[in-house]
Amino acid sequence: MDQPVPTVEWIHVCDNAFRDEQGKMCLVGMFDSLYSQQAPGRLPIFSVAIGVTGGQGQYDLGIQVVTPEGKEINMKMPPVELPEPSVKARAAVRINSFPFEEFGTYTFRVLLGDRPVAFPNHTLAHLQVQPPEGSQSGSAAEPQGLGGPGMPPPPDFR
Repeated sequence: MDQPVPTVEWIHVCDNAFRDEQGKMCLVGMFDSLYSQQAPGRLPIFSVAIGVTGGQGQYDLGIQVVTPEGKEINMKMPPVELPEPSVKARAAVRINSFPFEEFGTYTFRVLLGDRPVAFPNHTLAHLQVQPPEGSQSGSAAEPQGLGGPGMPPPPDFR
């Protein structure tokens, strides 16, 4: 009997993802854009969280990041166990010092085994901003007049 292919319910990029005392997945500081004055840069730490369901058995999962130039960066996650198709699994990985080498859109996808799942995905825009007048060039800055659902990176984003 073939193992059923699970459905990826969601994928989110956030400042932190963890399980609380009751086992619930907590996502803190979801964002969809980064602002910096120059590239390349590195975001010191962030998390990618996913939700899957509809499978039965153990699955090898991972995260694929496609850069604006089309380069694919694949990262493995611990395997997920789905005892029956109605069970929902939640998983997260913390990523340290990820390189954002260019401005543009980075696409985060779930890998099932070694195959990327096209949808859902999470896109993250790396945007260039001009330094505020009187500030040192190269330091991170919150863009004037920008905001919305994406937040600028922590102050040590270089």
